[in-house]
Amino acid sequence: MSMLRGEDEDYVDGRKTRVRFVLGCIMGISAVFLVLLLTFLVNKKPDRKNTATVATTNQETALHNDAESPQLSLSELAGSDGRTSDEMDFWHMYDKPKADTSRIVPHSPRTGGDDRISENEIEEEPLEEEEEEDEEEENAGGNTTISENEHDKRVSQVEERSEAALGVFDLNQLTEGVADFAKVETGIKENTYSPDSFRYDGIWKDYTLNDKRTSFRGIDVSKYQKNINWQMVASSGIDFAMLRMGSRGYNSGRVVIDDEFNNNLKGCSANGINMGVYFYSQAVTPEEAVEEANYCVGAVQGYEIAYPIVFDTEEIINDSYRTESLSKEQMTAIAKAFCDTVSSYGFTPMIGATKKQFVNRFVLKDIEPYDWWLFDTDEVSVFPYRYNMWQYSQVGKVDGIEGAVNLDIAFVDYTVR
Repeated sequence: MSMLRGEDEDYVDGRKTRVRFVLGCIMGISAVFLVLLLTFLVNKKPDRKNTATVATTNQETALHNDAESPQLSLSELAGSDGRTSDEMDFWHMYDKPKADTSRIVPHSPRTGGDDRISENEIEEEPLEEEEEEDEEEENAGGNTTISENEHDKRVSQVEERSEAALGVFDLNQLTEGVADFAKVETGIKENTYSPDSFRYDGIWKDYTLNDKRTSFRGIDVSKYQKNINWQMVASSGIDFAMLRMGSRGYNSGRVVIDDEFNNNLKGCSANGINMGVYFYSQAVTPEEAVEEANYCVGAVQGYEIAYPIVFDTEEIINDSYRTESLSKEQMTAIAKAFCDTVSSYGFTPMIGATKKQFVNRFVLKDIEPYDWWLFDTDEVSVFPYRYNMWQYSQVGKVDGIEGAVNLDIAFVDYTVR
């Protein structure tokens, strides 16, 4: 019995061993299968973080290689819709090309019958970067010649500002930026000069009729032009020169002669240049204006003065001055006293001022009988009234003069007037 029991126990032990072996094999196979399954599932889902990093790195590399590309924002780096790779489904990460979405603004007529444009609706287009750089280079080099495109642009700006409202014009120059409109007075001689008849050769501005020059080229000078070589000036093509005789102190009221007046008077006379003179006035009474006129007439005795003797009035910037509190009527009476005194000696009187000063400082109908000299550096002046002479540049270049000089155009031949 003991032997039989021993055999049975061996048999049972062997069978248990086989069962354990089979179970071990099954578990091993299952583990391998499970590992394969997990690996498949993990690999099926993309690593979004890595994908985003690669995309951003590629785009940054492209920006680094392209020296002319502007710096882009994060939304621009992500794409046209501003999404990053982490915000898009993997299979839609690279969107299909989109059609051109350039915005076209259709013409839409105003409603309500009101054609007025509010200040907020007017937008000025900024200059292109290249044009701004070119302008800075020209200014740095002392070259005041502007390109044809820049000339046309400025003319267009003037025309737009002058036509902003019917019956008004801009007192400010374009360089002053903000427009300051004034109503056009009726009954005053009108500006009939056609913008299309002006010609500009880079130095001189001429007025033409039937392609023939009908205007006269001039300069106006003072002590600030220092010692002038008038022989060279005479060969530069000018027709006349306006010389500052002197000025009255805008605070002291003291009359002084210009340091270079006598030299300029002799230089023009010796080189056959037609002359006129001007006096910077700060007269506060008609009596002071008569005094100024007498000084001018006395200073030119013995010289032929074909061009006008001018009452020049200008405002003082950033300081008080003698005439700033005078009314229009007072300033008009003062200017008339100067001009009538000049006329009594047989010379041609003239009043010189900017657009703003003509309108704000004078009763225009009372000074209309006298010739006007306009100071306005806009390419095309919107001044609506008749003027006989125009100072159109303060940065002119003329042979024989060191530095800048004011350039003028006269529409009257004063030598035969």
